[in-house]
Amino acid sequence: MSNLSVADYRAWSGNNDAPDESFVQAAIDAAEEAINDHCSRQFVVAHVSNTSTRLYVPAGQIIRIHDAVEVTVVADDGATVASTGYQLEPLNNLTVAGETVPYDQIRRLSGYSWACDYGRATVAVTARWGWTALPAKYTEATKILTGDILAQASVRNGVVGFGEFGALRVRENPMVAFLLSRLVRAESWGIA
Repeated sequence: MSNLSVADYRAWSGNNDAPDESFVQAAIDAAEEAINDHCSRQFVVAHVSNTSTRLYVPAGQIIRIHDAVEVTVVADDGATVASTGYQLEPLNNLTVAGETVPYDQIRRLSGYSWACDYGRATVAVTARWGWTALPAKYTEATKILTGDILAQASVRNGVVGFGEFGALRVRENPMVAFLLSRLVRAESWGIA
């Protein structure tokens, strides 16, 4: 299920008639998937009472986790770690441009490191996964990218049309890149 509805996209774009609803939905789905891939994260709202456990392969004192609004249990190689034995980051309910960001890493404290066993997933984290609310920048970027995808239906070989100076080509949308710049996880920059 998409974060952006067809009705919300149409209200934003001002085009309430065409194209067909299934075509618009496919463009929304593609835009959201492309943004998730670009940012190396899934933009979903965390369920109020739904927790699940995910496994991680640690390297040193810090493990990168999926976005989580609340972590309830952390286990290191089968042993539950007391909440005083680790630190959720970013600290202090950090906000970026007015948006509260979820936790995305856990630091082991008191000089301890996570149990490393040749690539075996030794850390289990039980949490409410996702965001408290979707970032406004994500939502706007999704709308813009959806519009770009829908506009591609009339584009052939990257050419939108011809002007007095020749072919007009479609390029990456700098506004989408700008909106998403603070939402990209470090992993997508090649930094682990």
